[in-house]
Amino acid sequence: MKANQSRLKGRISRVKKNLRHGLSLAWAASHRLFIRYTAVGIFNAVMAPIAVLLGAMLVNKIAFAQGHTVTFMDVLPIIIGIWVTLAVQRTVGAYLGYGRNLYVRRVELEAERRLLEKASKVDLGHFDNSDWHDRLARAKRDVSWRPGDLTWSVLGLSGNIVTLIAMAGLLASLHYILVVLALGAAVLSLVIESRVTSKMYKFFYKETPEERERGYIAGLLAESRTTKEIRANTLADYLLKRHRKLSEDLFRQREQMFRSGTRISIVSGIVTATTLALAYIFVSLRGINGTLHPGDIVLVIGAFSSVSATLGQISSTFVAVDQHTTFLEDYFSFLTVEQLIPIPQHPRVIPDGPIEGIQFNNVSFSYPGGTGAAVKGLNLDINKGELIALVGENGAGKSTLVKLLLRFYDAQEGAVCIGGIDVKEMDPEVLRSRIGVLFQDYANYELTVRENVMMGWPYDEVDDKRIRKALKDSHSDELVRKMANGLDSKVGRLFEGGHDLSGGEWQRLALARIMYRNADIWILDEPTSSLDPEAEASIFAELKENLRGRIGIVISHRFSTVRIADRIAVLDDGQITELGTHEDLLAANNGYAKLFELQAMGYR
Repeated sequence: MKANQSRLKGRISRVKKNLRHGLSLAWAASHRLFIRYTAVGIFNAVMAPIAVLLGAMLVNKIAFAQGHTVTFMDVLPIIIGIWVTLAVQRTVGAYLGYGRNLYVRRVELEAERRLLEKASKVDLGHFDNSDWHDRLARAKRDVSWRPGDLTWSVLGLSGNIVTLIAMAGLLASLHYILVVLALGAAVLSLVIESRVTSKMYKFFYKETPEERERGYIAGLLAESRTTKEIRANTLADYLLKRHRKLSEDLFRQREQMFRSGTRISIVSGIVTATTLALAYIFVSLRGINGTLHPGDIVLVIGAFSSVSATLGQISSTFVAVDQHTTFLEDYFSFLTVEQLIPIPQHPRVIPDGPIEGIQFNNVSFSYPGGTGAAVKGLNLDINKGELIALVGENGAGKSTLVKLLLRFYDAQEGAVCIGGIDVKEMDPEVLRSRIGVLFQDYANYELTVRENVMMGWPYDEVDDKRIRKALKDSHSDELVRKMANGLDSKVGRLFEGGHDLSGGEWQRLALARIMYRNADIWILDEPTSSLDPEAEASIFAELKENLRGRIGIVISHRFSTVRIADRIAVLDDGQITELGTHEDLLAANNGYAKLFELQAMGYR
C-alpha cells in the first residue's frame, strides 16, 4: 500500500514538474500567442451553453404556443440569438483551429532549438556512455511533436473547464444527480486510461536501444558514406535481414502493448456509455411524470451530452498531459544535464597576440570506462611559433593530447597549460576560439564552397578575398575554377546541382577552413591522408610559411611528411619516448629511425 502511494506521489510530482516546464516552453515560444489563444478559447467556450439555453427557451415557447397565442415575432429574438451564437462559435472555432496550429508549430520549433543547442554544446564525455545515446534518442523522438501537443491540450483545457462549469450549472438547476453521473463517468475514465499511459511509457523506454540499433542499420543501408562498401561486399541482404528481425521483434512487442491498451479503453468506453444511459433513464422518467417541461428535457439532453463530451475531452486532456509529461521527462532532463567540464566562475583568458607556448606537465588521463590510462605522466613543452609533429602507433595517445588541449576532457593528474595558464581555468568555448583543428574524421558540409571555407570562422562578415587565399594555400583554387558558379558552387550530392568530390578534394576544403580561421594554434590530424604524394609534399612544404609564427601541431603516420617539423615527439603507450629533430632521431637509431627506415623501404 505504501509503495503504491509512493509511486502515485512520484507520478503526480513528475507530471507537475514537467507540466510546469512545458508551459514555460510554450510561454517562451510566444507569450503573446499563449495569452491570445487562451482568452479566445475561453470566450468561445461560453457559446455552447448559451446555445443550449436558447434552444431550451425556443422549445418552451413553441410548447407554450399550443394553448396560447404566440407570434413569429415572439420567437424571432431567440432565433437570432441562436444564429449569432452558432455563427460566433463556428467562426471563432475556425480561427482558433488555424491559429493554434501555427502556435503549436512555434512551440515545436522552440523545443527543437533547445534540443539542438544542448546537443551541440554538451561535453564530449557524455558520448562515451551508451545510456547517453539512448537518452538522446528518446529526447529526439519526443521533441518533434509532444511539446506542441502538450501546448494544444493545455490551451483547450481552459475553454473546456468554462464550458463544463456553465453546463454543469444548467444541469444542477434541474437535479444534482445529473452532475454526479457526469463527473463520475469522467473520473472513472481518467483512472482507467492512466494505466495505458504507464504501459506505453514502460514499453517505449524499454525499446529504445533496439530502436536505435534499427535506425543505425537503416542509416547504413541508405547513407552515401557506406553505399560503396555495402555493395562491394554484398552486405545488403545480411543487413536487411537483421533490420527486418529487429523490426518484427519490436512490432510484436508493440502489438502486445496496444492490445492491452485497447482492452483498457473498451472498459473506459463502456463506463462512459453506461452513465450516459442512466442519465437518459432519469430524464425519461421525470419527463413521463410531467416534472420536466419540454424545454427542460431539451436542456438536460443537450447539457448532459455537452457535459459528457466536455468531460470526455477534459479526461482525454488529462490523459494526454499525463502521457506527454511522462514521455517528455527524458527531453526536459536532457536539457538540464550536468556539465562534465566545469566552467570557472571567473575564467582566465589567453592574452591577444602570439601564444608563448604550450605545456603538458606530468599529465595523466583515462577515458571513462576505459581499461587503462590513455596518457600517463606525460611531459611536453611546445615553444612559441614552433611546428611540432606527434607520431606513434594507433592508441599511443596522440589524439588524446589534442582532446585535452581543447578541453573536451580534463586531465585527472597534472596540468595542460597554454601561455602559462592552466586550461582548467579557461572557458572551453573561449579557449577553442583560439585553436583551429583539422580532425582525421573531418566533417563534409554539403553546402557551397564559400560556406565550406567560412565555417572556419562564420562570426565575422564573409571575406571572399580571405576565402580565395585559404583555397589557394590549401591547393583547392584549381578545383573551384573548374566549377561553373565559383565560390557559389555546391559540393556533394545531397542537394541538386552539387559537385561530387573525391576524398582528397574534401580534405583540401577542410584544410582551407583551418587556414581561413586564422587561429593562434593549428592542430592538423593526418591533414593529407587522402591526398596524392605530389599534393601532400607541396602542402607540407608551404605549411611552415602558412603558420606565420603560430604554434602548429601535426599528427601523422607518414614519416616523410613530419620531417619538416621543428621537433618530432614519438609517443608510445601514453608516454613520450623520443623527442628531437628528424636528424636527431635518425642519429639516435631507436624506434623512430627503425620505423622511418621501414616506411622508406616501401618507396625503394
